[in-house]
Amino acid sequence: MFTMRLLWGLRLPLLILIQLLYSNKSTYKLYAEALFTFKGSLGGPQQLGCSIVKYPCQMQWPCLDCYKLKDPGGITAKIDGNNDVPTLTPLQETQVRKPGGTRAAAIFGIVVAALVVIVILVTVYICLMRVKRFMRQTSEVASSMPSPTVEIGRVNNAHVNAFSPHYTHNTRQLTILEVEQATRNFSHSNIIGEGGFGFVYKGLLQDGSIVAIKRRLFVLTQDFVLKVKQIAHIHHNHLVKLIGYYEDSYQQLLVYEYLPNGNVGSHLYDSEGLPIGRLDLWRRISIASGASKGVEHLHSLVPPLIHTNFRTSNVLLDENYTAKVSDYGFCNSKTQVDNVGSSSNVDCFLDPELSFPQNYTEKSDVYSFGVFLLELICGCEAQNKSMSNPDENIVFQAKNSVDLDKFVDITLGEQEKHGARRVMKLALLCVDVTSRRPSMAQIVHELEQIQREIAPMYSQFNEEIGAVTLGSELFQ
Repeated sequence: MFTMRLLWGLRLPLLILIQLLYSNKSTYKLYAEALFTFKGSLGGPQQLGCSIVKYPCQMQWPCLDCYKLKDPGGITAKIDGNNDVPTLTPLQETQVRKPGGTRAAAIFGIVVAALVVIVILVTVYICLMRVKRFMRQTSEVASSMPSPTVEIGRVNNAHVNAFSPHYTHNTRQLTILEVEQATRNFSHSNIIGEGGFGFVYKGLLQDGSIVAIKRRLFVLTQDFVLKVKQIAHIHHNHLVKLIGYYEDSYQQLLVYEYLPNGNVGSHLYDSEGLPIGRLDLWRRISIASGASKGVEHLHSLVPPLIHTNFRTSNVLLDENYTAKVSDYGFCNSKTQVDNVGSSSNVDCFLDPELSFPQNYTEKSDVYSFGVFLLELICGCEAQNKSMSNPDENIVFQAKNSVDLDKFVDITLGEQEKHGARRVMKLALLCVDVTSRRPSMAQIVHELEQIQREIAPMYSQFNEEIGAVTLGSELFQ
């Protein structure tokens, strides 16, 4: 009994403090039961100090009237003949919380639920994106013809295995539906040119990339797919990149990257083949240097890849006027060779010493490159409307020109003519007999020398050019 009285004696002040700070129904029940137990252990209310007995009656309880519970969950009853202390029946009741605590708990629950929803949505989105990426990759693989890759290149000066599994490429086989949608069913309004492979169409693929699509009809290239795979790995800054291809029983399509500034000829001469003067000498030599590096790269492959259809219209310019060679590996040279000497309308870019297509060599490309250099210097088309004699062409004029200055484009300045004369001498070497023609590697070196020589006239390029080195081994 003493232990119980001591225990409740220690708890009662704490319960009074809790009742003062947190006045509600639950704390009051604990206080009432503690008071009743403590009072019973003392033997009656007369043994309690008035400060303890009277204090609860002085408070304005919202649900009590001095020990009288007005709670529907409890009743007042006599205990040992004393009805001053209320007791509670063991009825179940709903716990009443403070409005502030309920509001805080509600806000906390809403925040937690929102975070859970956000996490779920982010997870679902990531899963959907991965599924979409997987389906797209699967679709691309399915649309490509599975075949062994082909590589033409130099590796330690040895031939590369044509069907080595160690090489991969991104060139893919397109469907005819993709190509037709890209070109609006090969609309005439989409035609941007014509080359050795056929008409060239500007197109827009489904992935948003703009491309140039070359189309050959009826007279098809033999071993077309094999040739596609042979050039798929040829990458160089001065070669147009092959993106895709398509073939059926009557047509073959090549899909290349699109270069916005077109071919060099459109910047040199008008529709009649006469100069328009859009390019200064620096730009012309830069274009010649870039094109020479592209052809030299083809010749450096093992085995060498001969262009066989190099001409001004196949040298394209990107947005920065960087030259890139196109149409390599797919020209139909047999028809051109068969026409040599058959009419006055002979292809000026074709090597006159060539009699059979199988006789094409790197020196045949050098001859074509020489004609390209002559067009760059004089600014005229190789065979233009100003030439009255049908047998006359730009090569004939250059070889029979007494004054080289008269051959140089009249739109070039006087200070530029010295560099132009050096380029013309190089061009005449290229169109000379086969035994005297330089290699493409020598042409690249010579054009770089000329660039360095004329650099002081173009101060905006001085920082890009190294030390000037004069002279050339070709003319010694």
